[in-house]
Amino acid sequence: MNYSITTKKGDQGKTTLLDHSVIEKSDLRPESYGALDEATAFIGLARSFCSQQNVIDILRGMQNHIYLINAELACPVDRLHLLKHMLQESHLEQLEGWEKQIEQDLELPRKFVLYGECKSAAYLDVARAVMRRAERRTVILHHSTDLQNETILPYLNRASDILFLLARYEEFKQNIPYAHPDVV
Repeated sequence: MNYSITTKKGDQGKTTLLDHSVIEKSDLRPESYGALDEATAFIGLARSFCSQQNVIDILRGMQNHIYLINAELACPVDRLHLLKHMLQESHLEQLEGWEKQIEQDLELPRKFVLYGECKSAAYLDVARAVMRRAERRTVILHHSTDLQNETILPYLNRASDILFLLARYEEFKQNIPYAHPDVV
C-alpha cells in the first residue's frame, strides 16, 4: 500500500506536534517552523542556481542544521528529550567558520545593494529575507515559551548574515559588480 501525505487531520486548522499534542496552525510554533521551512525551501532553490561548489556545500549544511531547529520548534519544551538530535553549539561554530571563510575572499560593499543581479544571488537574498522573518517569529516564540536551546536564536541571526554574504560572493565570482540604489 502506498503512503499518502493527505491525512485530513489539519482540515479544521489544527496541527500535531512531534509529541502528538494538537495545537492551532496559527500558534507561534507552526508560525516559527513554517517561516523557517520557507527559508530552507528558498535556500534549496538558491542552491540549485549557485555556481560555486563551496556555496552549494554551505547551503546544504545549513539546510541540515535547519531541520534540527525545526524539529526542536515542533516539540514542546518538556518533550525535547524525545529528539535524537538537536542543534549544537558546534553547528553555530561551523556556520561562523563558513562566514569567515567567505569574508576572506570577498570585499563587501560599503552601502546598500540592489538585489537581483544574478539568479543565484537574487534567490539567496529572498532566502535571507525569509530567514529574518523566521528569526523574528522565533524570537516571539522564545519570549512566550522560553526556548531551552540558547543556540537557536544566534544561529538564525548568523544564517541570514551568511546568506547575504553568499549572495554577494556569487555576484563576485561571476564578475558581476554590486548594484547600488540610485540617489534621487
